[in-house]
Amino acid sequence: MTDPNLPLRDTTADVPADIPVDASAGDPPSDTPAQAADPPEPVAEGPAEPAPPPPPLATPPGPRDLTVVATVVAFVLACALVVTGYVAINGGVLRAAASPVTYDAARMNVPRGLGRLEGGAVTAQAPPNDVLIVAVPTDFRARDLATIAWEVSGLPADADVRLLFNSDYTPRRVHNRPLTIEDGKVRPIALADDRDWLGRITGLALAVRSPGATIRVRNVVAKPLSLGQLLGDRSREWFQEERWTGTSISSVTGGASAQNLPLPIPLMIAAIVALALTALLARLVRSRFRRGIVPIAVIAFALAWALLDLRWTANLGRQVAVTLDRYGGKDTTERALAAEDGELAAFVDKAKALLPPDPQRVLVLAQAHYFRGRASWHLLPHRVAWEPVRDVAPEPGMLRAGDYVLVWRRPGAQFDAMNGRVRFDNGVELPAKALLVDRGSALFEIR
Repeated sequence: MTDPNLPLRDTTADVPADIPVDASAGDPPSDTPAQAADPPEPVAEGPAEPAPPPPPLATPPGPRDLTVVATVVAFVLACALVVTGYVAINGGVLRAAASPVTYDAARMNVPRGLGRLEGGAVTAQAPPNDVLIVAVPTDFRARDLATIAWEVSGLPADADVRLLFNSDYTPRRVHNRPLTIEDGKVRPIALADDRDWLGRITGLALAVRSPGATIRVRNVVAKPLSLGQLLGDRSREWFQEERWTGTSISSVTGGASAQNLPLPIPLMIAAIVALALTALLARLVRSRFRRGIVPIAVIAFALAWALLDLRWTANLGRQVAVTLDRYGGKDTTERALAAEDGELAAFVDKAKALLPPDPQRVLVLAQAHYFRGRASWHLLPHRVAWEPVRDVAPEPGMLRAGDYVLVWRRPGAQFDAMNGRVRFDNGVELPAKALLVDRGSALFEIR
């Protein structure tokens, strides 16, 4: 132990100068200037900067919107459903049991009425007090070919037209079924559910009750009620070449003049079905249809309209090609002669050369209002009178001396060259001079 009465001794004096002293041994560091550390540089104090915010967490992508894709798929499916329904309604089958059979005009005969074969068709005239019958012998199974289509033109709208047929099942009986007339033609008739369409069909005939009417029968076709046959017939109707008619450029339906099922009807039904299917799917899976019901409706009906527009554009291309072929590279006179009324224009040019140069009063008579109007246009600048609606002869007192009458292929005007008088079908008779006569057309000067 250490005696507390003993004097303290400085032990550091015994340490050599070149031996460093370990400050960690517990002795405090020296305060002498030689051993003092350099003071720290002053740091400018200011407001503390806020720490940067943490980076936002990446939001996972939501489910893909299926509005467009689902609507297109639904429209394609709806078209298939419409086609299936149309075939089912018409009693069609998926596959035909037999091929169509065509009977042309060369095999036909006319038991009643007057008829002759010309230009690959039977031209027949109905008797005044009887029925016109155009018949053809046949031999096919009724069950295999249940649709009958006559290719006939020139039928009046008020004609009574019927299909006649007999079979080996009832050989002594002739069955008749009414036919529908549309635009001077008869629509095909389906007989799959007819109780008398049995056995083998041994004869077909077309019966027309229209006194004095003249029709042209080219052929009759017996067709099966199959998917391919029905779609083929409708496609030919929809995409048949449509020539210029004055309104064809703005037509929505287009195609054949007489159609069993116009194209806008199935497309509109398909658009409605597609809208219903997609709306139901959107209700079940809301996360995949975030755009609502309006875009679905717009897409469905835009698809239907686009298909109609494609048909219209294709027909327009054909019309442009026909126009270039008819009028391309021709001058004004040649174009007028190449038009639908080219013969009329040529006749009017001859008539105008015989008229005085100053404007004259000219009455135009023609059966069709189109030719009456076109003749009036070609006769300008003369003062032309014509009936825009009816084909009527001039009324008494309508014409006076110095007037002219142009008749374009219209029966009913009789000229008595010996007495110099023209008589019209309404009994009006006037003194006249024939200035020009050409193939049923004439120019008269009233005296």
